[in-house]
Amino acid sequence: MSTLVGMDPATVLPHGPSKLLVNEYLWHSPHVGVVAAYTPDEWDVMDHFGVFRAVDQVESFGQAVVVSCSAFLDTGKTGLSYTEYYKLRNFVFVGIKSVHCHDVIPYKQKYICLGVINFYKFRQMTASGRIYKVPAGLDLQAYFRDFTEERLRNYDLGKEFVLATELHDILGKGIKNEILTPAGRSS
Repeated sequence: MSTLVGMDPATVLPHGPSKLLVNEYLWHSPHVGVVAAYTPDEWDVMDHFGVFRAVDQVESFGQAVVVSCSAFLDTGKTGLSYTEYYKLRNFVFVGIKSVHCHDVIPYKQKYICLGVINFYKFRQMTASGRIYKVPAGLDLQAYFRDFTEERLRNYDLGKEFVLATELHDILGKGIKNEILTPAGRSS
């Protein structure tokens, strides 16, 4: 595939079903960034007053942008399937410069992550972006069909989208699995 659009996030991401925080990829330019959507379910807001926490928003953004885009580029470069790739490598969160929350995301509120790749080299990616709440009933596939790199970089969306969170310089790195799972320990 030439982009993540149309791919199943459960195939692209190594996370299990209870930790997968991406429902679909709406737009993607491999060396520029991605737009992905997610809707928090009951599990995501359990014991958190019906709110999808900022820390979970950071995780969702990291999955949608850093892990998805890094894995896409790396599997394309190596010629491996995602299954083969994740037998060798996985991604770790390394750091973040800043997160600014403007609004809460409640249970069943669909949102989108707009992520711009700042840097990518040697399986290390830094990305920045924003999370917006999606207006009810909007056809996201139609809305993003003609989206552009310029619109992504400028966060050019209609006024009906509500800014929830801004994220700056999220850093993730792909590392060998033996570093994550020392010899003698089962994975």
